[in-house]
Amino acid sequence: MKVLKPHCTSLLSRCFEFRSATRMVFSVLVMAELGSSRKLYSEKELWQFWAEHGDAEMPLDESIVRTRAEYLISGFAFPHDTEGYGCTVAARVGELGKQLSVFGDRLWQGDSLSKPARFDRMPLSWRQAYGGEGFASNPAGKGAAPVEVDGGLLRFAPNVEDPADLIVTPAQKVTPAGFGAMDASRPQRAKYLGSYDEAWLKNDFPAVASDTDWRFFNTAPEDQQQPAPFRGDEECAFRNMHPVHPLLDARLPGIRSRVFMTHRLQGQDKFKEVAMRLNTLHFFPAAERVILIFQGMHDIAEDDGADVMDVMCAVEHLGRPRADAHYVEVREKRIGREFGAIESLREEDLSPADLSVPLIDFRKVGNRALERGVLRGERERAAARELVSAHGLDPDDGHGPPVKGPAPEEIKSLDDLIRVQKETAAKAPALRAEAEGAKQKNLKEIKAVLERENADFSLIEREMSGVDTRGPPKPWAQDLRDDFAAMIARGKAAGTDVPELADMLGDPEIMARWDDGQRAEMTAYRTTAHWRQPVDSLPDAESDALRQRVLARHAQKAGFRDWDLSGANLAGLDLQGADLAGALMEGVNLTGANLAGANLQDAVLAHATLQSTHCAGADLRNANLGGAHIEKSDLDRANLAGAIFSGATLVEVSWRSARLDGVRLDGASTRALDCTGATASEMLTFYKLDLSGCVFAGAHFSGCTFLECKLEGADFSEARLDKCAFVGVTAPRARFRGLRIQSGCFIQACDLAGTDFSSAEVSNVNFRDARLAGSVFRAAVLQGADFSNCDLSQADFHQADARQARFVRADLTGARLASANLSGAVLQHARLVDTDMRHANLFQSDFARVRVSGNVQVDGALTTRMRTYPRYRAPSEGQLHHG
Repeated sequence: MKVLKPHCTSLLSRCFEFRSATRMVFSVLVMAELGSSRKLYSEKELWQFWAEHGDAEMPLDESIVRTRAEYLISGFAFPHDTEGYGCTVAARVGELGKQLSVFGDRLWQGDSLSKPARFDRMPLSWRQAYGGEGFASNPAGKGAAPVEVDGGLLRFAPNVEDPADLIVTPAQKVTPAGFGAMDASRPQRAKYLGSYDEAWLKNDFPAVASDTDWRFFNTAPEDQQQPAPFRGDEECAFRNMHPVHPLLDARLPGIRSRVFMTHRLQGQDKFKEVAMRLNTLHFFPAAERVILIFQGMHDIAEDDGADVMDVMCAVEHLGRPRADAHYVEVREKRIGREFGAIESLREEDLSPADLSVPLIDFRKVGNRALERGVLRGERERAAARELVSAHGLDPDDGHGPPVKGPAPEEIKSLDDLIRVQKETAAKAPALRAEAEGAKQKNLKEIKAVLERENADFSLIEREMSGVDTRGPPKPWAQDLRDDFAAMIARGKAAGTDVPELADMLGDPEIMARWDDGQRAEMTAYRTTAHWRQPVDSLPDAESDALRQRVLARHAQKAGFRDWDLSGANLAGLDLQGADLAGALMEGVNLTGANLAGANLQDAVLAHATLQSTHCAGADLRNANLGGAHIEKSDLDRANLAGAIFSGATLVEVSWRSARLDGVRLDGASTRALDCTGATASEMLTFYKLDLSGCVFAGAHFSGCTFLECKLEGADFSEARLDKCAFVGVTAPRARFRGLRIQSGCFIQACDLAGTDFSSAEVSNVNFRDARLAGSVFRAAVLQGADFSNCDLSQADFHQADARQARFVRADLTGARLASANLSGAVLQHARLVDTDMRHANLFQSDFARVRVSGNVQVDGALTTRMRTYPRYRAPSEGQLHHG
């Protein structure tokens, strides 16, 4: 169920059954200031406030509609205008009024009370009211019986009392007095509880008992209740409940809540309004806050609310309702895929603009970078116009840029933001085409000019193609120093001193910047070489010479750390154990080479060819193999932590027992990749990769995500995936035999048809909405797993341990659950057609509302305490009405 709401509300919902009807309750919670501003607070502020100020023994709202309105007070008594021994507190909320007497701590001394102790503030909780252990009306209170203190028995008197029923003797039993909520076990509420007997268990469970007096759900004392709901603009007053003000006068903010739900009936979505009442006011006078709780309910068809697609709540000023059409439009905007997220920021659509706090501040702020860019653009346009004029041309006749550039778009509202986004998206294709056309036109004009001058245009084409910038960047810092030194020498020889150049060469900061810039270029190259245009292979003569140097050096057991081997042909060479750390090997041909145990840490192997290459045990940490062609190569036991394989082609490559921490595979093409026994202690992400037929058997990944990947026929047998997420994957006939998952999920309608999870340990894993037709879970451990809404037709759960598993609305047509342990499992609304559950353990399992047809077999099954009521009955739209 999708929830659409303003930031100032918290929406709670709950489904329940009563007298053969199923209903969904909606509670809208709003926290407002008790003052003239009538400020509304955010949902986050509401729950943070409740955690700090609320009554921990009771929930803020139980999401069950109350037929009588009530108010509650959480807070303290402050003895203003007294000596601090006691005071009277009083509350008035609309037509309801109440006062209580508050005393400092007192003890019974025989039949007499001690003098009250002074206090600055006294909690107005049930612990300070009359009661105590064994006193049903208030077990948390004091005064009903002595309590042990420091080895002796003392009998305290209550701090908070009803002034009309003050305690005068220790044996006197008085009615507990307070402003707070009472739990359901109190006699004051329990007397309204319905009959929960054998007949209810068989016919109505888990519904509310049909003879329940609805007053049971009111938690406030009866003198704080009224039959009609509150309007929302009542005047309120609180005496001696504020630390500063002896009398706190206030008025409710004058708002109401509206709730709309999209109800799916017989395949049709209907947008309906739910009638809401202001049923509860929870005051916190010391903090000048009040939480308003609006409630409403609507009949639904499914006991879990599956037929409610979305719900939207709003807040309005009293007497200023918005049209229903407004809310229809708001819903359509917010559920839209393109701009729904932005529309959800429009608070004023669902709450009064003068009370809500906007989520985005559109006030104009200074942007120095933008201002500098605008000024630079103006200077460049002015210079261009001057240049055009100097050649005798009119800059306003299409030969120069305009004086002023286009004004930056001003974003003053969400409407502006959405408009600009739409306009930018619409203009983008035309702008790209225009830019490309202008580029080709300019090139044509330049080429014509060069041809007239007999100049070579191919030099420009070569530079534009990036051919001359391929490969690793050339060192330049030392060359620049040498050039400066040569200029200084030439100047001195000519009798001309150039002190500026000498000063630059002698400045350590400038020299350090040159060196840092050179290193930064190389670092950037190492991480991005795979996105650049590949280098050409070296000419044969140059390549042969380099091969001989490599062979000779390796024979001397010397290394190649940081060598530039770009474009070299090293095919077939035996470089076992070679030190190639940091080597620049872009485009190198390593076909048939032996690099077993080699150190290739930080090496650049982008666009390289590794065909039938032996790299077992090699260290490839942080190496860049992006865009490489790797086929039938052995990287067993290699350390690939942080290695880049972006855009690479991996065909029949072995990564058996390799270390894969942080490996990057974005855009890679894989076929028959073997990761048997591979390990990773850092998160691995596989995004939109075709991993069909790949092997992860025995792999151990601490964390991994397979996002929209193809995993058809992939093998995860005996793998250990501590934390994993399979999101929208297509994995028919994949093998997960013996898979162990500590925490994981298969979400967004994964296709797992025909998969094999035999003996897998996947407790608490979420399979919700997955297609698992024909899958096998024989002897698997599935405790607490969630198969809700799954297609499990023809699935095999023979001897599986599925205790507390959820199969809500699952299709178990033709499924085999023979000898499975389904103790405590929930199969509500499941479809059982020709399902085999012979000899299964169904102890305390929940088969409420299952849809049964065909030959469902339960011979020999343990059905003790199995829930079979209520039975399924098809819903009809005519049975549904507003609650």
